[in-house]
Amino acid sequence: MLTGRQTLGTIEQSLADLRREEAELTKRIERATRAMTDLQERQSEAYRDLARFRMDTDAAGALNTRLDSAAREARRLLDKRNADYKVLTDQLRSCEAERGQLQKERSDLDEARDAAESQMDELMEAIDGRLENDKAYLAQRERAETAEATAEAAASKAETSNADREQKGKAYEDDPLFIYLWQRGYGTPDYTHRGLVRSLDRWVAGLIKFDGARANYAMLTGIPERMARHAEHCADIAVEEQTKLAEMSRNAMTDAAGTDLVGAIETQSEDIDRIDAQLDKLDRQIETLSAALTEFSSGEDADFQKAEEHLSVSLQADDLNDLWRAAIATPSPEDEKIVQRIEDLKDRIEQVAREIRQDRELQRDISRRRAELSDVIKRFRSKGYGSWESTFSDDKLTTVLLGELVKGAITGADYWARAERSHKRRKPRGRRVAFPGGSGLPKSMGGFGGDFGRRTKRRDPFKGGFKTGKSFGSGGFKTGDSF
Repeated sequence: MLTGRQTLGTIEQSLADLRREEAELTKRIERATRAMTDLQERQSEAYRDLARFRMDTDAAGALNTRLDSAAREARRLLDKRNADYKVLTDQLRSCEAERGQLQKERSDLDEARDAAESQMDELMEAIDGRLENDKAYLAQRERAETAEATAEAAASKAETSNADREQKGKAYEDDPLFIYLWQRGYGTPDYTHRGLVRSLDRWVAGLIKFDGARANYAMLTGIPERMARHAEHCADIAVEEQTKLAEMSRNAMTDAAGTDLVGAIETQSEDIDRIDAQLDKLDRQIETLSAALTEFSSGEDADFQKAEEHLSVSLQADDLNDLWRAAIATPSPEDEKIVQRIEDLKDRIEQVAREIRQDRELQRDISRRRAELSDVIKRFRSKGYGSWESTFSDDKLTTVLLGELVKGAITGADYWARAERSHKRRKPRGRRVAFPGGSGLPKSMGGFGGDFGRRTKRRDPFKGGFKTGKSFGSGGFKTGDSF
């Protein structure tokens, strides 16, 4: 059986290896791309040599001027491109160095947390034995359980009360005349209208028997509010009692361990969460920089394309083609060497271009596989599958299946489905006396950490209602529909 941390650690190592492979391939493509432009420049020089040999001085001078201009512009663009590439490379190297340092810090924290959790797990049975005979602890546990039961009952009554209000209040709320007077505050000190308006409102109120209906509706709406406040008060008491119980459990563990293990684990977990957030931010920066460098290495950036265009256009001109054909048709010992040099350079350019195309295809494939691995890691972290309590029954997750994922034989979704099916959550040892329901345990061990109140369910009292009987809103009420 694999622990969650072992599994996540192995996946992260595979991702790091794939990133290194991708970075090396990017560098190789960049070197090949630069080599191809160098070969094109040398080809341009060979054409200039051929022009000086076979053409008159004026024609050769004009051709040399054009080729030199194209070569200079291409070189200017490539120099600018190399400077931009260096800036991106330096930024990437800085981000990767920072990431390496953070990853080491995280690994150290993870190792320390794992040791503390293992120590705590080993002490659980002893703490259970100590607390199950501790009268003060048992009394506090009974108070916590009673408070929790009271809070649950109060929340249930508040829900029922609100449901009753919604059901019986509908007749009042659907009556436009009643709601008109209710919203004006008629019959209360808030009502300030005088004269004809007051007289008309009095007439409407008498018509629909508003005074009695207002009292009933006020009581109907007031009960859920009071019940909700009571339920909230009971929930607060339950949290207080549960907090006291959890503190007693933690203190017992601290006494046995000689140090505050729970506090240490929670602090380490918070530091790990902080580092994970920094790593996530750095990963996005690295992704952006890597994408830009991939574009550079592939020759897809604007400067390279402009430089390549200058060289290509100058080497594809009609006069160069004529010069080439003439040199081949009437070769001499002198120009044969230049022609052979041009042909050799052309062959090498085509070979380098093929290699670049192959490497670009491999680069796209690695990028896809790296994205799949990154997605799996994000899912592991979001689900908390790297915590102490997580285990996996499928040992292939770190061997065969991971290898297939790295090679691209399966997708990240396929791997994740297998991981979820084999995932289990282990519980600390002991008889659940010391940390009932996980209250007081570190979050990484299945507890609620310092948020002891999470164990007490706080329900929204306005999602249900308290059964108050049939007296509210029933019988004898005439709505304004008959007016």
